[in-house]
Amino acid sequence: MLTKGELSIALEVYWQDAARCFNSKAFWCLLHVTVSLPDVCAALEAPDGNTTPQRYKNWCAKYFSQPALNGTERYKMRCKVLHQGRARPSKPGRYALFTFGQPHSSGAVDHLRVDGSTLHIDVGELYNETRQAIEKWIGTLEANLASAEASNVAKNLLLLVRVTTPTVPVSTSVGTSFVTINKTN
Repeated sequence: MLTKGELSIALEVYWQDAARCFNSKAFWCLLHVTVSLPDVCAALEAPDGNTTPQRYKNWCAKYFSQPALNGTERYKMRCKVLHQGRARPSKPGRYALFTFGQPHSSGAVDHLRVDGSTLHIDVGELYNETRQAIEKWIGTLEANLASAEASNVAKNLLLLVRVTTPTVPVSTSVGTSFVTINKTN
């Protein structure tokens, strides 16, 4: 059974890496992490532990609240960014192009602005919205720990990548020293 706080702890590795991306201004990497997170959540709550395009879209429709970017559009954006490094959907719908910008040093935000058929997206804001959606999802699950989704998450959470920091002995000409490395299971 899923316990309160367990899912937040398991997702901490994503929050830490996203913070490292943001702080080092690696916004293209942050975008990749951001658009993949709904897949992770949709897979965790699925009976078979896998995501599908429809599960991704449904998850987004349920937990995001911005009418400027719906679940189908988020999925199109995710596919183009992750699999082709592009920002133009193959089959344009409401938007023929997504443009991605980084947070401005002045604090000005250009996010979810529509210019013709182009949607301007601030990657930092998109990440913040995604994190809020995931926190909403966690809150929903924790409010009903007996639900089928919470049971699926508890079962599938065991398969989620975990980062450990083992200490490995390394032989040198002076003797043995130890090196700490990050490792996923």
